[in-house]
Amino acid sequence: MRDDMFKVIVERPRWGARHAASPKLKRMPHADTKHIGLKRHVRIGAPYTKMLNENLAPLLRYLRRQRGRYWDAVFSEICASLDTGSTVKMHVRQHIEDFVLTRISIGRGGEWMFEGQVLGRKGQWFRRRELFVDPRDGILKDMKQLETWLAAGQIHGKGGLR
Repeated sequence: MRDDMFKVIVERPRWGARHAASPKLKRMPHADTKHIGLKRHVRIGAPYTKMLNENLAPLLRYLRRQRGRYWDAVFSEICASLDTGSTVKMHVRQHIEDFVLTRISIGRGGEWMFEGQVLGRKGQWFRRRELFVDPRDGILKDMKQLETWLAAGQIHGKGGLR
């Protein structure tokens, strides 16, 4: 992984207004207000907002290239360049879960579960991710493979395939 990955991802102009109106207590609708909390201050006095604009494509490309490798090795490389000492780097690490389904577990009956829900049940909705970590061997794999297994009913008993 590139050493400057966090710069590639984060350094991009922010969306939104270039300035925010100067909120003053004298402009408040209630003239007798002497103190205002921060959340209310922002909601009432600063209608212009700025939003982050992150370029996550380099992170996604890196994760796609790592298919077939052990997740622990991939995550170790990510952690080596994106340590927790920086807020920006930590924020980039949090986006990993937007692309990789990492916490799949195997239930008592052998069913594959994510956050207490059995994978593959009809009517369930999960945020779409492109990759997953196979709980049997810890290898990063393409989500299409998991969807194929679930659709065919091949995941059965003790977490194995039929």
